[in-house]
Amino acid sequence: MNNILYLFIALPLGFTLGIFYFVSLWLTVRQIPTTQWPFRLIVGSLFGRLSITILGLYLIMDGNWQRVLIALLGFLLSRIIFMHFWQQKQESNYGN
Repeated sequence: MNNILYLFIALPLGFTLGIFYFVSLWLTVRQIPTTQWPFRLIVGSLFGRLSITILGLYLIMDGNWQRVLIALLGFLLSRIIFMHFWQQKQESNYGN
């Protein structure tokens, strides 16, 4: 019974990690034209996002591969939602 509860908790935690990852990526891309050191920004952001995401997935997993699989599904769901939102915003900006 406890294991099923942990599986249900893993989905929103993975979703939250995905939102963190993709919003951070979006903010990084928006900052590239205004920074003096774009390479440092890109590499630093990459390592920061990956470190936090991998640590979060490791903590969610807690030795159970099913939890990390469910968390990855939540991560993928956040990507799908974020891309859908971003594409709608781009279409409205271009008047298509």
